[in-house]
Amino acid sequence: MIEFETIHDIDLAGAWAFAPEGSEPGSIEVPGGGWLRQGFRCEAGVYERVIEIPNLSRPAAFILELGAVNHRLECFVGPEGGTLAKIHDEVTAFTGQAVDLTPHVQPGQRARLRLAVRAWKDGRPIAPHWAEWCECIARGIFRGIHLRAYPTVFVADAWVETSVAANTATVRATIVNASTAPRSLRVEAGFAACGREWPYSRVAPVEVSLQPGERREIVFGAVPWDAGAESWWWPNVPYRPGYRAQLHWVEVALHEGGERIHGARVRFGFRECRQAGDHFELNGVRANFRGDNLQVANYDRITRGDAIDLLPGFLPPTPACAGWPGAVENFLRLNYNVQRTHMGPWSPYMLDVCDEMGLMLIGESACRWNKFDMDDGRGFHEVKCLQDIVRRDRHHPALVRWSAKNEAQCTDPAYHRELYDAIKALDATRPIHEDIVWFNRAAFDPEQIFALVKHEPDFTWIDHYLSFDAEGKPHFTTIRQNDAVIPMRERPFGTGEADWMRSSTPAGLAWFAATIALARGQGAADARPYVLLSSWASSIPGVKHTDFLTEENRHPVYGEDNLPEPWAHPGIRLLQQACHPLLALDVEFWKLNRHSDAHGHFPVLSPPVPAQGRVERTITVFNDEFAGGELELRWEVREGSHTNRPWAKGAAALAIPPGGMTGTAVAFTAPKFNTYIFLILEVWKAGACRFRDEATCFEVSGGMDFRSEFNGEERTFL
Repeated sequence: MIEFETIHDIDLAGAWAFAPEGSEPGSIEVPGGGWLRQGFRCEAGVYERVIEIPNLSRPAAFILELGAVNHRLECFVGPEGGTLAKIHDEVTAFTGQAVDLTPHVQPGQRARLRLAVRAWKDGRPIAPHWAEWCECIARGIFRGIHLRAYPTVFVADAWVETSVAANTATVRATIVNASTAPRSLRVEAGFAACGREWPYSRVAPVEVSLQPGERREIVFGAVPWDAGAESWWWPNVPYRPGYRAQLHWVEVALHEGGERIHGARVRFGFRECRQAGDHFELNGVRANFRGDNLQVANYDRITRGDAIDLLPGFLPPTPACAGWPGAVENFLRLNYNVQRTHMGPWSPYMLDVCDEMGLMLIGESACRWNKFDMDDGRGFHEVKCLQDIVRRDRHHPALVRWSAKNEAQCTDPAYHRELYDAIKALDATRPIHEDIVWFNRAAFDPEQIFALVKHEPDFTWIDHYLSFDAEGKPHFTTIRQNDAVIPMRERPFGTGEADWMRSSTPAGLAWFAATIALARGQGAADARPYVLLSSWASSIPGVKHTDFLTEENRHPVYGEDNLPEPWAHPGIRLLQQACHPLLALDVEFWKLNRHSDAHGHFPVLSPPVPAQGRVERTITVFNDEFAGGELELRWEVREGSHTNRPWAKGAAALAIPPGGMTGTAVAFTAPKFNTYIFLILEVWKAGACRFRDEATCFEVSGGMDFRSEFNGEERTFL
């Protein structure tokens, strides 16, 4: 969240004249979700209107600020009835643009604005465009449009680099001199509480001289962080209803001649995510990621464009809809700790909520692979649009990693180095990876493709859609269960997308759960099947399962109309279990049942065990919380049903550091009767049962069938 002081603010939303390319001119609502939503089936259009430039009591810089533009904006301005001059030409993808009108307008007079926007040309987008399969991606101007007046020297941007390892905070502020004279300034920065008070360090001011038109970054730091470990930002792990992460403000103020002339403040969290060899760390503690890849383009089919600014489920809560905080609560309650902003930036409001509620995010480029918005393997305006995302969102503590691209197919190592360097030029604080897909390992070998970046200590890649073949080798498929990961000793690994074609079937939730559990069992640092919304569309509140067709051209399986009580659904409860930070599972049992059945049941198979035979199983226990390593696995075997009296039981004390896992043996003697037995698993921590699973079951065979004459026979239970 960034807040800038303004002298004056005029909301320019409303009716504008609009001339769609190839059609008769008319009018359009701005922002209105773009022109596709309003029935204009064009590739380009021209917006126009007259604006009043306010006559203020002091010199001012007049900045036209557009919330988001897809894609190329050419701005023309001039006096009403006079000649218009082109003053701005920029390409963006789902991010905003700012146009300095100051030299071209006069206070107290009217000016005519003409905004020519081109989204597509000759049937394809001219810039990164999210999702080629969706016909409803916003075109034109959307999210908002304002004319804001600032002092002629003002703070244009600010963010805070935080280092837990060094225990320092570095404040970076961008200052603009929009006047026609040199200016000498005193720039001050200071930390301020966001809720609880903390003992902040003083930040030394900086004296600076700016030439006319100069834009400069001012750096304060590294400043010691005296607030202590309790002031750090942590995700909501383990899940706690009502949790709010610890946030802080930094305030930047400009002084000239002893007078304060402008100020801004940015909200931040003190935390550090880094790649440490074969794993990730958050605040010095090993962090394993479990979650999803929310592709909001699916929801654009409901609103016919720009769902994240129009659909109630992405907006602040109302009495009728829990809004985006309700969606984040759903993800966290599933025990997800991460979402990838799949192929494009979410709205600033959505990121603010994730900061507050403690959901970690992976930011990503809006560019797709070749065959779509690519030319010779490279995206149109890709690097510029990627940097726009990084520059806009780098102050959000929830954003802990960057994905340089989704499923790039360019085989030129220099291309991938270019994307990496584009991010590093603006943000050196976060790990960088690419979510990759390879159809033929010989044609796309990551070791060769990433030859120029794989040595970087903060770079890795995360595979998509891998299954094991008959020889146990990973191969690409979207049809089979994607339960394979490729271990790497020197960098984190995992699965970034999986089980896509099952996601919009009743089996999808069970497949997702099995994929995450089995990936965790193989040591994956990152496990994110694709995509929850195809199974449970109303994870975004207010959505019915009939509201849209998914990327795979099916209706989602569940929505608010046919799943009014989602937390009672066995598939959702299974996914909660698979993502639980203190998961305990029998890996071989989950492997056997990973395919579920057409109706999504889990389990569907009960492995046989011999009557009166010795049964030995290995149970893998995880500790994916960020504190405490003393756990206890308690287990019971119950005959006939999981609610019957215990047949056998045991316990094992386990020392598992945060982010670790271990296997422990469970052994018992099976009953003599042919029946089913259930292995109940519990994980205890700090004196409380934190995890319980009742799904693991076996079929006793080769024993005696129960008959009425056994009714009086003694049966021993514990």
